[in-house]
Amino acid sequence: MTTAHHSQPPQLPEPLLALASALTLLGRRWSGLIIATLAESPADFAQVRERVPGISDRMLARRLQELTTAGLVVGAVQPGVSPRTHYTLSSHGAASLIPLAALTVWAQDHITARGTPSRGLPERGERSRPDFVVGELDLADETTAAAVHRIGRRAYAVEADLIGFDGIPALRESLEEMQAQPLRWLGAKTDGGQIVAFVAWQHLAGEGGIDIARVCVDPTWFRRGLASRLLGHLLADSAPTGHVLVSTGADNLPAIALYERHGFSRVGTTEPAPNLRMAQFQLTRRHTGSAA
Repeated sequence: MTTAHHSQPPQLPEPLLALASALTLLGRRWSGLIIATLAESPADFAQVRERVPGISDRMLARRLQELTTAGLVVGAVQPGVSPRTHYTLSSHGAASLIPLAALTVWAQDHITARGTPSRGLPERGERSRPDFVVGELDLADETTAAAVHRIGRRAYAVEADLIGFDGIPALRESLEEMQAQPLRWLGAKTDGGQIVAFVAWQHLAGEGGIDIARVCVDPTWFRRGLASRLLGHLLADSAPTGHVLVSTGADNLPAIALYERHGFSRVGTTEPAPNLRMAQFQLTRRHTGSAA
């Protein structure tokens, strides 16, 4: 009887292990481009997105989080009237520009020159941009309520994956429970009448302000500026004087960037449930149509 000998797989030498780790991090799609664009100058979330056309908000948030965790990128809140998180390269991130530059030269000489086909990035404005109509939504209408319910569940499923928490109450909310919420609803529709995004809010009792409870965009309509358009419409036409409150997952970088762009200031962080960190934002409106 022959005894089988199971040999251990050969171990890579240290230099190759280091190379494998580097390629795992920098070889992920978009990571090198994000590092390259931050080499130009520090940028907030929206500015990075503009410099890297074709990347989704969800993917950008994930890559920034990965690069920050790896110590290549540093995020810092810049104080001011409208505080925003700005991203810059750390010393380790700046050091990665040297091999990335060498890789760029190699790619130009050995990839582009050989005519190797590559998947090009979409140009800005390449996608069709239909007109959108913003208006109040009546959830007593069953068709409208069903559309809002469907969009909310899809949007919150994306957020749950983004922040690593699947216990968001709206994900388990029935249609009837959603309709019973004491909220007002503002929606964005295509010129064909399809609801593609909504924002829901309620008045703050005795404070002359509003609490924004939900901002949801159908994932198939991401990156059309719909959340920003709805929020701007709400602030300009529907929000009274006083405080405007909103909260989001502390790791939901796209939402945080949205609120910062509209002048909200971060006022705190809470942990309403295990593994869930929520960031609170506030905008003080001194009179109708203006913000501070």
